[in-house]
Amino acid sequence: MNDMAVHDSETAVAASHTDSNTDDRQSGKRRIEQLSTGRAVWRRLQRNKASMIALTFIVLLVLIAICAPVIATITGHGPTQQYRNSGLTDNGLPVGPNAVFWFGADQLGRDELVCIAYGARVSLLVGVVASICGSLIAVIVGVTAGYFGGLIDDVLSRITDFVMTMPFLLCALALVSVFGASIQMCMFVVVFFSWAVTGRVIRAQVQVLKKKEFVEAARSLGASDSSIIIKDILPNLSETIIVYTTQGIPSCIVFEASLSFLGMGVVPPTPSWGGMLSEAANNSMYMVAPWMVFFPGLFLLMTTLSFNILGDGLRDALDPKSGRRILRKRRKKKGVRALASVVPVVAQISASSDDLAALQEQGMAVSDQTIQKKGR
Repeated sequence: MNDMAVHDSETAVAASHTDSNTDDRQSGKRRIEQLSTGRAVWRRLQRNKASMIALTFIVLLVLIAICAPVIATITGHGPTQQYRNSGLTDNGLPVGPNAVFWFGADQLGRDELVCIAYGARVSLLVGVVASICGSLIAVIVGVTAGYFGGLIDDVLSRITDFVMTMPFLLCALALVSVFGASIQMCMFVVVFFSWAVTGRVIRAQVQVLKKKEFVEAARSLGASDSSIIIKDILPNLSETIIVYTTQGIPSCIVFEASLSFLGMGVVPPTPSWGGMLSEAANNSMYMVAPWMVFFPGLFLLMTTLSFNILGDGLRDALDPKSGRRILRKRRKKKGVRALASVVPVVAQISASSDDLAALQEQGMAVSDQTIQKKGR
């Protein structure tokens, strides 16, 4: 009896070890699958040269924003300090790019390079935070409206339509005039106007996903609505959320720059790219100091363009089938255009060949007549 008990205990221990080994293998496979998926996306993104260039510029911009105090220390110029003796000429005009002011100075003698570095902090902060908050609102509204439907869908859809039809600048002017200009108010306005389009896209995708077989199977097994949304709906929306959040960052940056340009965003003397462009436009300073418009405008353009290109690259990397469909459509269009351009040429060639054949027949007939005449 004791031997049988010992044997049973050893068998149980071996079975437990076997189960633990199988669990470890399954977890290892899951880790390998997750890593392989991430690596596959990264490899697809690496193949897109434009996306990699855009990502490189974004990384450099983030480093510039983080190292803004270091740049101020190297140049010896603060972001709000005025250097009228060295930054302005004898006529009171700002000096251009030189060894002391690498990007030139503004009308108050401030260093443009340092202001751009600190302005990158404001633009990235507003753009990233506002885009993430807008995406969260869009996910909540879109998933709720698309999954439950009915009266909830009607109410949330009408709210979304109302937000999309509201004039951006007029509402921003009204809010700023009531609550005052600040970076918090600027972020609130940007978030308020940045979620509607993404919300409509997510709503449409949820309406398609809730009719899928795996959702019906989960519902038939007794899963709750919250469980279906969290475990089945949201994982299938991750690609859309990532792409639209990335592409929403440049829109938020442009919104912030527009508000700052109109004096409704970041309050001076805090540097911001829109505020720098506004100061260059005052009294037409850009006519005598074009670098006051060139450098902040260039950084604003490159930042928005880089985020848009990176968003397109992420979309193609996360869903390579979409890129193949686009290429197929383009190839079909090119094939149709080429065929359409070839058909007239073929028609002309055939017509010319018919004309040549007719001329040859006429020539043969004439030659026969001349031969007969000579024979007579």
